[in-house]
Amino acid sequence: MGLSLYLSYLMKLIGISRMGFKDRAFGEPIYDVGVENPKIVIIISCEGRNTEPEYFNTIKKKLNEHIPALIEIGVVPKDDNKSAPQQVMDNLESFIKDKYDYKSDYDKLWIVCDTESDDEARKKQIKEIMPICDSKGYFLAICNPLFEFWLLLHIVDISTYDQGVLYRNKWETSSKKRRYIDKELSNQLINGYSKKAGKFNTNIVSLENIRKALEQERLFTNNKDSIINNLGSNLGDLIRDIIPNI
Repeated sequence: MGLSLYLSYLMKLIGISRMGFKDRAFGEPIYDVGVENPKIVIIISCEGRNTEPEYFNTIKKKLNEHIPALIEIGVVPKDDNKSAPQQVMDNLESFIKDKYDYKSDYDKLWIVCDTESDDEARKKQIKEIMPICDSKGYFLAICNPLFEFWLLLHIVDISTYDQGVLYRNKWETSSKKRRYIDKELSNQLINGYSKKAGKFNTNIVSLENIRKALEQERLFTNNKDSIINNLGSNLGDLIRDIIPNI
């Protein structure tokens, strides 16, 4: 039995009924009372204003046929550059309070943050929100040192890289405009990569490349408590929520 059919059967079995989406347009959620088989919504609040939303929105558009019919993906809009972990969580909570009919029994709330290996203050901030996320049932996806590391896993043989160099992710110029992983990603992508603009060749967002990233992610630390001080990522957990059969 596929996941969609199983979820439908389970909800009928236990008599669940909630307000569901009339369509898949998450930007302007419209609800229909009494829908028997509601969408299970995965809501994602990202630290970055450009790259991360672009990535997850591309998954929605390009890989929709691989996402179960009862799962809806929503990326929380971000109108500023506030990126502290607490601010990312605040943005999520403001959204579900003011603009979305959040049902804690069904929906999943994800916060996506970078650790930045050389930023001790940031590590402390992430540690501070961890127990809050646990108590509220939020999920936390962390990349160390940054989200671009996850993108790099899609397109290179990461075993050919020095792990210490990846983890330190030093500034490549004295002006501190670009770090090592940003440079590597730009070198590997057609048309390069601009962190400021958050633009990258979205052709890398394919089922094959995501599977490659998931496989390579396992070579590093995946436990969120350990990622703070180690090269690694647990973004794969979020991806498997979106595409369970990947």
